[in-house]
Formats: sequence, C-alpha cells, structure tokens
Amino acid sequence: MCVTGELNKGMGNQRVDKSKAYLLAVHLKSQDINRTLAALDEVRSLAETMNFEVVGQEIQSRDAYDSKTYIGTGKLIEMRRIVEDQDISLVLFDHELTPNQGKFLEKQLGCMVLDRTQLILEIFANHAQTPEAKEQVELAQLKYMLPRLVGLWAHLDREKGGIGLSKGTGEKQINIDRTIIRKRISKLEKSLGKIARERQTQSNLRKKCFLSCVVGYTNAGKTSLVNQLTGAGLYIENKLFATLDSATRVMDNHTKPKILLSDTVGFIDNLPHSLIASFRSTLSVVKEADLLLHVIDASNPDIDKVIETTTEVLREIGAANIPLLIVLNKIDLVEDQVEMLVLKKKFPEAVMVSALDIQSVQRFKKEVSGFFERNLKSERTLLPYERSSLLSKFYQLGMVEKIDYEDEGIYITHKMTPTNQKILAASLLETANR
Repeated sequence: MCVTGELNKGMGNQRVDKSKAYLLAVHLKSQDINRTLAALDEVRSLAETMNFEVVGQEIQSRDAYDSKTYIGTGKLIEMRRIVEDQDISLVLFDHELTPNQGKFLEKQLGCMVLDRTQLILEIFANHAQTPEAKEQVELAQLKYMLPRLVGLWAHLDREKGGIGLSKGTGEKQINIDRTIIRKRISKLEKSLGKIARERQTQSNLRKKCFLSCVVGYTNAGKTSLVNQLTGAGLYIENKLFATLDSATRVMDNHTKPKILLSDTVGFIDNLPHSLIASFRSTLSVVKEADLLLHVIDASNPDIDKVIETTTEVLREIGAANIPLLIVLNKIDLVEDQVEMLVLKKKFPEAVMVSALDIQSVQRFKKEVSGFFERNLKSERTLLPYERSSLLSKFYQLGMVEKIDYEDEGIYITHKMTPTNQKILAASLLETANR
C-alpha cells in the first residue's frame, strides 16, 4: 500500500494540498513522560518527511493500552470529533497497532490510520532508489502485511450470509492473498540472497584496504561527513532516511593501504525488525568493518537514547564487538559553552567535528588514519636483488618506513595489515619458487 498514492488518488492534474495529519501517543504512567514526548517528536519528523501537514497532537495517559481501541473509548469519541471538525486525512500513532486495532480505529474515525511502523515503511518505500533497496523495502512491507490480512475480505462473507458449510468467499480470498504474498516473499528473499553473495565477493576484493563504516541515528549528518572525507558528492537532504543504500568511497588521504568509508542507512528508535532483516545484506558491510564511526548529532537533547538505539541495532546485526569511535557531529549547533563542556566530559574519547568546518574535518581524518596506523603490524623483510621488481608491492600494500641496501639484498621496514602481510608473503613465496 502506498499512502501518498491513496491520499492523492483521483486528484488528476489539480494541485494536491498537504494531507492533514494528527498525532496520537499513549503514555503509560509507569514510563518516563519525556521518552513519550521525544518519541512523538520523532513521529512528527517522520510525518513531515512524508510531506504531511501536522495540525495537532495529543498524549493519552493510561495505566495500560486498551486492547480494542488502544486509546480508550472516551479519547476515541473525542478524536472522531476532531477528525470531522478539522477534516483530518490520517491519524498517526506512535506505536505499532495490532491488525484489529488498526481496522477498528479506521472504521470509527472515518479516516486513514497509520502506526509508527507503517509510517517508516512508507518513507523507506518513497526513498528507495536502487533495485536492491526497493526489493528490501517491499519484503519488509509484505512481512508486515501478511498477518494483517485477516478481516480484510470479511465483508464478502457477511454479504453471503454464511450460507453453506464450505469456506466463505472472504476466507478464500484471504488464503489466495496469503499464497501470493508468500510466493513473492520467497522470490524476494532468493533475489536478495543472490545480492548478498555478490556483496561477499566484493568484500573479498576490498580486504587489501581498511574498511570503516559510518553508522548512527538517521539525520545525524553521516553522509555530509562522508562527502567531506572522500569528496564523493553523495546525495544529502535534511530529511529522515535520505540515504538507504550503502555507498563505499576511498578516504581522501595518503594512507597505505587505502581507507574505505561506507555510508549506511540511518537508525531510529523502534526501527521495524522486518526492515532490519530485509536490509541485512546492505548492513553486512558494517559487520566486515575494521572500525565503526558512530556519528551523533551533538545538538540532539537525548544523546543517551540515540546511543542506546544504535548499540541495539549493532548488536542485532552482529556488529557489537567491532572497534568503535564516537563522532560528535554538528558541534556548530551547540552554542551553549556549558553544554559543550558537558559533552567533552561525558565523551572524552569522542571526536568533535562539523561537516561545515574544514579544519575539524581534517582533524577527524587524522584520527581515523591514526587508528589504523596504530594497528598496523611492523615488519623488516629482506628482498633479494634478483626480486627487486617486487619492491613496488610493499608500497601498494602498506607503508614503507625505511629501506636499507645491504650486500645480501634490500632490507625493507614496513607496516601493513595482517591480511596484506599474507598477500605479500604469498607473492614473495611464489617468485622464490620460480
């Protein structure tokens, strides 16, 4: 289902006004109200990313969620009046609704109802550009839709009046839809599996280089930093999930071996598990990284939640034990000096940077290079004169620190990764056996 398409259907060539959206959240009295407020702010950002006009929002405090209405009968009656009076097109909930809750709320409110998961899936669908990203999003959407088919065709059974002992028309249609969806899911999983194997082949070709992955919350400025560090010119926009496809570029410096930077899809609180599963092949580059650069918006008032969310996703995809460097980005937006001091005290090992400040970007680049240089293995190798043609290999695969020409041959003091050290050793052995 495409929400924007449904809302704009039948408009022809007329100018389409922004769809009016109303936000709703339930705050459980046992939970921190600030978390609920922050989550509702995120839903507003998600809605604005979809170009919806948010005309209002409410928080319903309850001891527990209502199993049928989610928000309670009283709040439902109140919301129905608001929807009618303000001509609301859709109501957005900051939680995942059950299939029955979603259908019931749409019927009672007389407008479209979306939960947080549906909204995120819609944004991913709108932003997907490559065939792989489109397949990944479609897979997540179908997995979300499959358990929600019950009741979709129930009206057909009501029209038949339940006559006869055979399955009703509605139930038959549900089974047909389930079969179609499961076949499509199977086809998409096979296609994405093939892409994953191709990615593995590509990763084997990259093993001569250092790989650093940029991870973090959506809209933290990851792509802007990658552009500054590599001169890649990747697409950037001040919207949530502007980047869905991982893009790998060479860092603009003279390190040997070269340092590759991979930009990845941003994370968000309560990121749907179906999306994480579908994007596993895209996120596989994170698991292969030698270093993770966790980019955080320094001006974000809830940094702890941002770190917690990213840490949880990294754990879920099997990348929790990779070395990680915290990067506090957008420091130009932190105008209060006291806040800056608090950040420096809280994250003493973090790199402070602004993608708009070239000097801070250069310092950041040195930090990344320094990390890899400190982890290079130093060796002193004797290269016989008759194999001096292999000298260029040392420069290709690592950093040559010193060359001494002695009677028995060339002594080369060099640093390189363990992987490149093995490649060099294999080359030396191959020429020795000729």
